[in-house]
Amino acid sequence: MRDLPGFDTFAADQAQPLARTALSLAGDPAAARALVVTALSAVAARWSTVRWSFPAHAARDALYAAYLKRPRARGAAHGHGHSTPGTDTAALAEALTGLTPRRRALVVACFHDGHTVWQAAGLCRTDARTAHTETVLAVAELRDRLPASFVAGAPPDGIPSGPIGSPPASEGSGADGGSPASGPSPAPWTSPSEADQTAAPPAVPASQPPGSTGPDDRGDGPWEAALRRELAALSAEMPVLDPVPLAAEAARAGRRHGGRRRALVTTMSVTLAALVVVPLAFGAAGLLGRAGRSADSPGVLDESAAAPTLPPSLPAPVRFAYRGFCTADDWDMFSEELADNGCAQWRVVATTGEQWRVADVSPVLSDGWQPLLAISGDGNRMAYFSAASSDFVLIDRRDTTTRRTDMVPLAEKVSPEDTHLVISPSGRWMAADFGPAAEALHPRVQNLSNYRVRALPRRMRVLAVSDDGTVTGTATWDSDTPGRLTTTVLLRVRPNGRTLSRTPIDSALFQAGVAVSPDGRAIAVAAERAHPAEDDHGLLVTLDSATGRVLTRREPALPEDARVIAVRGWASEHEVIVEAEALGDDEDEDEDEAEYSVHAVDVRTGAARPISLDEAGGVPGLWVPGTLR
Repeated sequence: MRDLPGFDTFAADQAQPLARTALSLAGDPAAARALVVTALSAVAARWSTVRWSFPAHAARDALYAAYLKRPRARGAAHGHGHSTPGTDTAALAEALTGLTPRRRALVVACFHDGHTVWQAAGLCRTDARTAHTETVLAVAELRDRLPASFVAGAPPDGIPSGPIGSPPASEGSGADGGSPASGPSPAPWTSPSEADQTAAPPAVPASQPPGSTGPDDRGDGPWEAALRRELAALSAEMPVLDPVPLAAEAARAGRRHGGRRRALVTTMSVTLAALVVVPLAFGAAGLLGRAGRSADSPGVLDESAAAPTLPPSLPAPVRFAYRGFCTADDWDMFSEELADNGCAQWRVVATTGEQWRVADVSPVLSDGWQPLLAISGDGNRMAYFSAASSDFVLIDRRDTTTRRTDMVPLAEKVSPEDTHLVISPSGRWMAADFGPAAEALHPRVQNLSNYRVRALPRRMRVLAVSDDGTVTGTATWDSDTPGRLTTTVLLRVRPNGRTLSRTPIDSALFQAGVAVSPDGRAIAVAAERAHPAEDDHGLLVTLDSATGRVLTRREPALPEDARVIAVRGWASEHEVIVEAEALGDDEDEDEDEAEYSVHAVDVRTGAARPISLDEAGGVPGLWVPGTLR
C-alpha cells in the first residue's frame, strides 16, 4: 500500500486484539469483524497524521465509537458467539445482552481492556462521574443475573493469566507476533518512542498476589476477578481474522472517506447541479481535542473553570450555551472521581456576557456529536434531556425553575444516543424523535403554552419545529428501487399528524447540520462542489422545505483557508450561522490543531460577517446557539 506505508502491518498487528474487544461488545463474530473494519478504516482515513501518534489508541477509540453509534445494527442485542451452553462464559454472554450499549461498553473497557474509569469514560463519550455510576450499576445488574457459581470457575485453557488490559505480545511487535525478548524493534508503523511502550506487556510485579489480573485490579474482589476471567474467555472465542483482506478492505474504506473535503453525490429527485454533499459531522474525539484550548486565553469562555449555578432568573436572554471541559487537575486519583466543581457541566452565556452552570444536562451526544440541548431563537427558553429524570425539562430564563415536560412517559425508556431535540424560534413548541428502531417511541411534539404532548403517527428524524407547531423532518424506509436500499423523504407535518408536504431527498445532505428558517420555508445545509478548487470555502445551500428545490447556492466569503464545516442556525431572516475550520497551509496538519470560527452568511449574496463567541476568538468544542446575532 504505497499511499498508506506500514498500514498493512499495523492492521495485521491490531486486528485480533481489536476483534476480541469487538466480540465482547457485539456478541457476534460477524458483527465484531464489521466493527474492526470500521475502526481500521477510520485510522486509514487519517493514517498520515495518526501513524506517529499512537494509532492503536485511535483504532480502539474508533471501535468503541462505531459500536455505540449503531449497537443494535452491530448485533449487540443478539448473538452470543460460540460459547458452550451451560458454562459461565455462556451465562455471561447472555447477561451482557441485557445491559444498555453504553453500560456494556463500560464493562468491556474496564474489565476486559483494563482501562481506568477515566479512560473508559473517554472511550464511551461520557464524563468520568457518569461512567463510574454506570459501571457500578452495570456490575450490579450482571451480579443479579449471573448464578452464584460464577465466582468459582477456573480460567479456561489458553486464557493468559497476565493483565487483561495490557497489549498482547503481537501488538507493536511485528506482524509475526514474535516475542520481543531480544529487544524492542519498532514495527513499520510505529515511532521509536511508541515502540518502547508497545513492544511488550508490562511485567507483573513479584509482589503481586497469585491469581491477580494485574495492576488494574485495585482491590477487585473474587466476583470482579471472575468477570475479567470470563470476559477474556468470551473474547477468546473470536475466530482468527485473515489480516490481508481485512487490511485491504479497511484501506479501501479509509481512502473513500479520508479526504478532508469528502463528497457524496446527491441522488435527490431535484437535481443539485454541480453539488456534492460534504459529510462534515464532527467526531466526538475531535470535539474533545478542541475543548479546553479556548481557556488558554482570557475571554468569555472558560471551559475548565467553575461557574455559578443558575439564579432564580436570568437578567438577559441566552446568547449561546457550551459544555465545560475537565482537565487532569479535576480528577481525584484516590476516589477515581471528578472533583465536585461542575467542570464538565453545560454553561449558558447571556447577552450581557455573564454565564451560569446547568447541572443536569445529559452528557450523552446524539449521533456522536449533537448535544441534547436546544435554545429558542429569542434566547428566553431552553430545553434539554435531563440526566436525572430521563425526560426533557424546560427552563424559562425569567423563571429558571426546571419543569419536566412529560415528553417521555414514566414507564418508557429511550436511547439518548438516538434522540434529537428541537425548539421553535420563539419557544412556543418543542419536538423530539427517539431514533429509527422499531421499538422506539414515535416522535412527539409539545405545545409549551398548555404543555399538551402529541405523538406523531410516522417515525421521522425531527429537524425543526416552527412557532405554529409544524414539524419538519425526514422519514426513511426500505426500498426495492434499483440502485438504492432505502428511500428518504422530506416531510412537513402538523401537530395533529396531517402531512403538509412530502418530497424525496438525500438524507446525506444533513450530515453537516441543518437549519430551518424562522418561517419554516427554507432549509440551509452545507455542501461542496463536485470539483472544488484548492481555495474553495464550500457552499451554503438553501432548499425549499416543501419541494426540495434549490433556492440559493452561494460560496461564503470566508477568510483565507477557511471552509464551512457545519450549519448551526439562522441569525436573521437572510443570514445563516455557520462554523468554519481553517487548516492553514500544511496539508498534513492534524485536524485537532485547526482554527475554528463562527460567521453569519447572507444566503442571497454569500457575504459573511464574523460572530464572536469569546473575546479571545475561541470556539468551544460543543456549543448550541441561542439569540446569536
